[in-house]
Parts: sequence; C-alpha cells; structure tokens
Amino acid sequence: MLGVTSSAQGLTVEAPAKVNLTLRVFGVRDDGYHDLESVVAAVALFDTLVFEPADGIHLVCGGIDVPGGEDNLVTTAARALADECRPAKGARIRLEKRIPPGRGFGGGSSDAAAALVGLNALWDCGLGRQELTRLGTGVGSDVPLFLASPVAVMRGRGERVEPVAATSSWWLVLAWPDYEMPTAEVYAAYDRLGASMDGRSAATDILPRLAGPARRARRFLVNDLEPAADSIRRGRFDVRGCLEQAGAAAIGMTGSGSACFAVADTEVEARRLAEAVRAAGAKSHVTTLLADGKQQREKPT
Repeated sequence: MLGVTSSAQGLTVEAPAKVNLTLRVFGVRDDGYHDLESVVAAVALFDTLVFEPADGIHLVCGGIDVPGGEDNLVTTAARALADECRPAKGARIRLEKRIPPGRGFGGGSSDAAAALVGLNALWDCGLGRQELTRLGTGVGSDVPLFLASPVAVMRGRGERVEPVAATSSWWLVLAWPDYEMPTAEVYAAYDRLGASMDGRSAATDILPRLAGPARRARRFLVNDLEPAADSIRRGRFDVRGCLEQAGAAAIGMTGSGSACFAVADTEVEARRLAEAVRAAGAKSHVTTLLADGKQQREKPT
C-alpha cells in the first residue's frame, strides 16, 4: 500500500487514511486490549512524509496542527527502526498533515507505518514487510494495517491483518465535526454499556457487498462502538444525523469516531452529500477506496 518515491526534496511516502467499514468487539483480552474484528479500507486522503539524511532524528510538522517530537508516533516509529538497524545517519522528517486526528481515520498510525517504510529505504535497512510489521505492532495497534493491502480484515487488537482482494465502484463522503472522540473514553463507555452482538451481522459480511450498489450495504456497515460514542457525544453535532437527513443510502462510523462516512454510487451523489455536511457546519471530503485504483488527491473542505 505504501510506496516510496524519490525527488530533489528527498524520499516521499504518502500515508492514506482508513475507514472501518465494519467493527465488531468481542470483549477484553488478558492484556487489557479489546478483541476486535474489522474490515478496514484505505481511502484517497493522504498525509505526506518526506525523509532526508540528517544528524539525529528531527520531525517538522505542517498542515493540520499535531504534536511533534517525542509525542508523535512518527518519532516513535523512527526510533524503533533506528534501534533495530543502527543506521550511520539520522533523518529529518517533514510531515504535511491533512488527515484530521481524533476522528477515527487512523492518520497517526498511517504516518508511523509510512515512517517505517520511508526510513527503511533511506537508511538501507533491508527489512521486509514481516519485520516492519513486527516493529509496527510495538508502535501502535493499527500500524500493521497500513503495511498490508488497501482492504484487509483486522483481528485481535489490530496486530493480525488478513489482506483482501476487493474492488468497489463506491464513492465515499467522509464527514467529521469540530471535536475529537478519545478512543479510551469510547471503549470505557462500551464496557459500561455492556453492548451485545446478538442478531447482528458478522464483520466480514460486508465483503460480498463491496461490488454492489451502495444501498445494499446499509445494514452491514456495523460498528459496535457507535452506541458508546453516542453516549459521550453529549449533544454535540450529530454527523450521522446530518448524512441521514441529506438522504445518504448507507452510513457507517469509522473507528471510535467522531467521523462517519456515507457510501454513494456516483460522484454527483457523493458531492451533494458532502455539500449538505458543509452547509450544516461540519467538514467533508469526497473520495474513493484505494482498491478502486482511483488515486484522487483532494484536500478536505
């Protein structure tokens, strides 16, 4: 999924956002993490990371304001790889941030995976995907996902990733409010609610619907964390409600929120929904699944 390109500025890796088309929770593991099964798809909304040799490891961030230095998973990933392969030089990393954090798009994990891939090339470490995945698991639960295929089934706490060969003609509308949804709070609320999966579809039931019309996906875009996220939203902007009011055929919540997404059959319909979201005061982005082969570059509006 992540490729390295070379330019006069250095080595460049584009880190995509993701959406959880489905997310099922099976309880708490012995290590304290929740046991999950999720069908996850990368989408054409990218952060960009540029790498060049330097003394030490330095991270410079632009675009959306995010923490730099040791508080960023990019730095964590860089230090993990440096400990593994002991490069002769360090790196200067420039991160141009476009994926909004705290909304369930996995941008931090994607950036960390891009750092592993980019620095593996810059430092000539020669590590394969299996070795990078091992390092990524130690950096963050979702990092291995971005080292796999554009569509995958993620299990466990995110460390077990099964690539899926899938195509879809869907257009997606990513929609998010002006507030973040802390993942730990959502899982704590899920535990308090004691949610049940009785009578609901399996996470992988969405896969045969990817090639069909958007409306047939409606009841399969399940996310067990959504009731928990709703319980702590505390009356703030309702993204799902906005998309429903605009007439979206099928809607899901990604990760632990606060973002939702709608799937549409045409670009015209997707842009109509995106405009309705913006008119209501939230942010939106029209995109496609990377599995489509449509690599559109469009900044969120």
